[in-house]
Amino acid sequence: MDRLKAVLTEAHERLSAEPELGVIDWLATELSTSFDEAMTGGDLQEFQTFCRSHPLSQILLMDPYARRAFEKPRGYAGDAVMLDYIYRPTRSSLDGIAGVIHEATTSLPNAKSILWRRDYLATLINSTMLSRETAEVLSVASGHMRELDRLRDITSHTNVRFTALDQDADSIAEARSTYKEYVISGQAKSFASLIRERAASKRFDLVYSAGLFDYLQDNTAVALIKAMFSRLQSGGILSIANFTRDSHGRGFMAGFMDWCLIYRNEEDLRSLADAACPKTSHRIFRDQPRNVVYLELFADRNEH
Repeated sequence: MDRLKAVLTEAHERLSAEPELGVIDWLATELSTSFDEAMTGGDLQEFQTFCRSHPLSQILLMDPYARRAFEKPRGYAGDAVMLDYIYRPTRSSLDGIAGVIHEATTSLPNAKSILWRRDYLATLINSTMLSRETAEVLSVASGHMRELDRLRDITSHTNVRFTALDQDADSIAEARSTYKEYVISGQAKSFASLIRERAASKRFDLVYSAGLFDYLQDNTAVALIKAMFSRLQSGGILSIANFTRDSHGRGFMAGFMDWCLIYRNEEDLRSLADAACPKTSHRIFRDQPRNVVYLELFADRNEH
């Protein structure tokens, strides 16, 4: 932990002397190396304890984004309210170090990947709408559905019906009240209900889940992919996303935000696809910021 101690001490001194975004960017990069070493050596808890006991921790938690992840008011990090700091940034009243940290955590590469995901989903929904008279779309762990902010920018058409499935009824209510031009049917229940349901009651042209798979073990992920794929119409698309093993902020998130994801790379998603839907046509790719890998599965398509 000598290297980690030196990194944290230097970050603390640099932030105290001259707060700037570059310090947080440097810290995140350096912490990724220490995080990887801790994961390889089975020392994640020691890594987290060391980070949280350092004086730097109290400074970083002045940022409301980082603090919400750490405190988990809805029981988990990365809730819809927290992500709105990225999706819908407001002019912050924070100044000094707190303001710099907040600007950094909500604008550095991982945040850019969350915005890229929003835009990608909006494009996917729009292309589905273009090919259907009325597109049926299922969002699993839907959150506030901020992809509809971007969809509004892309098209004025509303020929789509959404089914929003989320364990948090407040998130569904927020989406329905914000996007009144779209038909949004809410289902306030866990994703596990899809796995338990023996027969699909409805089929969809597009089924997607933006951030859920970052929290699922492989066996649960495979079962959910099967359940989601079984709900596709002929010609439908299933899309899931997962933060990668080399994503930029992994050490910062684990060390100071108590936000630990299940990271996967392209081969990991290929293994999930093969286990859940063998021989099904699929596409795997990374986002432009290179922090998230995507899996698309196609119902009744032969090309790879």
